[in-house]
Amino acid sequence: MPFSLLPWLTFSQITLTNTAEIAKIKQGTTYFAMKDPASPAAAMYVAAIKKAWSLSKVECIKYTDVEKNIAPNNSFVTLGANMTTSNSTLASTETRMYLELWTTNGKFTYDPKKRRHFNQADKIVVATVELFADYYAQNNPSAMYKMEYDAAGHFKNWGAGVLSNYLQQLCTLLEKGNECSAKTEIANTTELQKMAGSTLFVPDYVLTKFGKNSDDESKKYPEKEIFDGYTLAYKVLSIAELNEKIVNSTAPFYYLLYIKTPSEKFVTVTNAQTGEIIYLGYTAAAANLKSADLKAIQKTTVKK
Repeated sequence: MPFSLLPWLTFSQITLTNTAEIAKIKQGTTYFAMKDPASPAAAMYVAAIKKAWSLSKVECIKYTDVEKNIAPNNSFVTLGANMTTSNSTLASTETRMYLELWTTNGKFTYDPKKRRHFNQADKIVVATVELFADYYAQNNPSAMYKMEYDAAGHFKNWGAGVLSNYLQQLCTLLEKGNECSAKTEIANTTELQKMAGSTLFVPDYVLTKFGKNSDDESKKYPEKEIFDGYTLAYKVLSIAELNEKIVNSTAPFYYLLYIKTPSEKFVTVTNAQTGEIIYLGYTAAAANLKSADLKAIQKTTVKK
């Protein structure tokens, strides 16, 4: 499937649009496209997708098989990217990446003899999930299509467990059928008060001092600096350990994710059992995680 760069749009962590397409999606099959669904690296992701996706029939296919499956009522989940160039004197290009659910307007019919390719203008975007792409992925977005579904670690908020929770949340939003933008701050106080009485699990990548124009991730914030003033229980672990815990845990727990795009920052807390994002803090700047972000979460747990 050819890599596409769509016109610049303002997406947020999970965005839902074109809700009229939802009824059509439910009647067909949703295809998750990847390099090779039969590869060992994709196995956990395929299992997570089939378990978490509840809106329609679901299949995992190769990118090269997308066009042959385009048909009325079928939908697709693929990686997407938007690239924009600033108008400043020192022009720079920024790329944001996301997981994208889309349908088509019915104008394309697959015919291998004609070798006619799908026109991206005929795509109808229904939902997007923002991804925290590292410096390499932002500068080489098309390379992500050549990698296995684990993206070789180039997406920070990624893994079989995290993906399963995103899909649970997405299916819930699609069932409700209301257009929404996760840029709107969320604070489910009932759930947050439950979180306050347990341990918040935090992936250790949040301690990284991410540079805007560098792939150097060696510089770290001291843990005590990030969690200064946060008095609730927490545990820092690797993103691999967090994903394993989400996949294997039978008891509910809560975890934090930090998502940075070229121009925005999202801090979320998720119920690992239901996939519900119970908290979202939004900043209109590509900033690193700060202690103030944790204090803001803690503030929402105080009973009024």
